[in-house]
Amino acid sequence: MSGPVFLHGDGVTLCPADQSDLAFLRENENDPRLRATRNVRKPTSADHLTARLGGQMGRDEETVGLVVRDDDDEPVGFVYLVREETNAVGCRYAELAYWVAYDHWNNGYATAAAETMLDYGFDELGLHRVKACTFEDNAASRRVLEKLGFEQEGVAREEAYVDGEWCDRVRYGILEDEWRARRDD
Repeated sequence: MSGPVFLHGDGVTLCPADQSDLAFLRENENDPRLRATRNVRKPTSADHLTARLGGQMGRDEETVGLVVRDDDDEPVGFVYLVREETNAVGCRYAELAYWVAYDHWNNGYATAAAETMLDYGFDELGLHRVKACTFEDNAASRRVLEKLGFEQEGVAREEAYVDGEWCDRVRYGILEDEWRARRDD
């Protein structure tokens, strides 16, 4: 059984990571199939993973990172609201990031986890804006963001170097009033 549930979503629960999650996190964050969808070039270390235990992380513990669990309480991914930039807290914005273990792709977990985290960010953290980025060729992640109402705001050309090629990163954003209008529909 996992640690305490922090948030409930549609078919997912979001929980602070605990010691029992370390093997899952290490295995999946070092999986080449997952790394190809993220801008990660170094292996995930035990120290890096341990820093995520408890749900708060980052420079000032303003970043929230939670394990995504399915209805059977199995870990399937990780979701973040990153608030590391100097003005993120004062200007009330965060960056949404997420990943789902390869064996659990195409089951709706990324959408459900991101939606649950957005509700938390706007309702509990008082965010005004949430941004997100994905590689241009990551159609699944782009679909998740667009399904949630994010607007494409631009393309950072050749911003990442992945598997010997320069890749564009697509930038997205959603504002609090846009999220609330979408939720009221």
